[in-house]
Amino acid sequence: MKKKITAILLAATALSSAFALTGCSSHEDKRNTVYDIDATLSEDYTLACSVTCDYVNNTDVPLSELWFHLYPNAYRNGATYSPIPASKTYVAYPAGKSYSVLDITDVEVNGNPVDVVITGTDENILSVSLPSAIDPTDSAKISIEYTVKLPNVKHRFGYADKVVNLANFYPIACMYRDGAFVADPYYSTGDPFFSDVADYNVKLTAPSKYTGAFTGTLTSKADEGGNTTYNIKADNVRDFAAVFGEFEKMSGVAGSTIVNYFYTTDSEPERSLNAAIDAIKTFGDMFGAYAYPEYSVVQTSFIHGGMEYPGLSMISDAYKGDPYIDIIVHETAHQWWYAAVGNDEVRNAWLDEGLTEYSTMLFYQENTEGYAYTFDSKRADALTAYMLYCETYKHNGLDDISMTRAINEYEDDTEYSYMIYVKGALMLDDVRNTVGDAAFMQALKNYYADNKFAIAEPQNLIGAMENASHRKLEGLFNAWLDGNVKLYGGK
Repeated sequence: MKKKITAILLAATALSSAFALTGCSSHEDKRNTVYDIDATLSEDYTLACSVTCDYVNNTDVPLSELWFHLYPNAYRNGATYSPIPASKTYVAYPAGKSYSVLDITDVEVNGNPVDVVITGTDENILSVSLPSAIDPTDSAKISIEYTVKLPNVKHRFGYADKVVNLANFYPIACMYRDGAFVADPYYSTGDPFFSDVADYNVKLTAPSKYTGAFTGTLTSKADEGGNTTYNIKADNVRDFAAVFGEFEKMSGVAGSTIVNYFYTTDSEPERSLNAAIDAIKTFGDMFGAYAYPEYSVVQTSFIHGGMEYPGLSMISDAYKGDPYIDIIVHETAHQWWYAAVGNDEVRNAWLDEGLTEYSTMLFYQENTEGYAYTFDSKRADALTAYMLYCETYKHNGLDDISMTRAINEYEDDTEYSYMIYVKGALMLDDVRNTVGDAAFMQALKNYYADNKFAIAEPQNLIGAMENASHRKLEGLFNAWLDGNVKLYGGK
């Protein structure tokens, strides 16, 4: 996600112009879980859903129960963890506080009803007991019927300003790591998501006044009784998202990839579409071919700058001009770092956000005409902003703050943004200067190829850099990650 960098970064711009526990497994040696989703959006913003998850046990132990994230419950009245930062509450709720209401009416395992058990630290988990344990590589079919009332909020899940954002709207299987399901609540800081790739067959019905944008490829569409039904297919994606709105649409191509742009108020839609096309081409050349046949960029109501989903990026309509284009580039880079190459975004946020922010800088190194930023200007802004941040917020201007904390362990959004985005990009720039351009870019190609559709750990990126450069780099990375780097006068 591209958050709005706070006033310190804007001021700075003016002034200046412990590793994860296990390695990932290869995607080729496992069978994907499959989600079949049938959802209908009503005029009163209620979503009626039927979800069948053909869950494949890709762990190395038998499982006697399965856990599913219930992200919509984070928007309910009384939730312990709000998905909205307190500082953005007023902006997020244009008509005053609004809440979701989730009602799970039926859960079945292999066609047999089981109890509906909602648990977790914040009623954020659906626990499903299995009649018999499923061994590794075996599967169980979990069917869930539910309705959910959408909140009136400018966020990933909700409606506002004639648009409906449908992200993280369905029960999604929790990852299983080190003997337990990973069941993080919906923190307001960062992107509190962690999921494996799966295959999706989705049927979405919505009022015909809307145009739909989706993860995946539209296979058919039909109008009936004032509603439009869309059938979508998406394979090897970490989650599925959709946006409905009264959009205009433009499309183009980047090589063999169809690129769509959905917008409502953009006065320069061709420029926005071309930025997305340039980004797909540039990152494809830099890192490896884009993983999916189609990519959609959607202008929508959102309190942050943008949000990435596989094959789809939400871009906030609160931004205009060059910053808006910059967000499109950033979110498109996430199609490589998050969508294709996954990671634990709660515990290793820098691994996708820092790398994505640096990839955005690299974009401007290859694309100069028609763009307001350059690699040098972006790097200078980041360095100046980070030094000013340390002077303003840290004792004696020293950077002694770890980047390896979970997202809920940062003091606030400001610290998270500077640690993960700005410092993460500066760290990678230092690594690049240490190993040289050729080794650095080859390492990113190898990292992408080796971890595509899998879960990457910090050690995978560090190992890729070491292998490509034939240098030991763990100490350099650790200095940055642990907060032992002096930005004044070098390392």
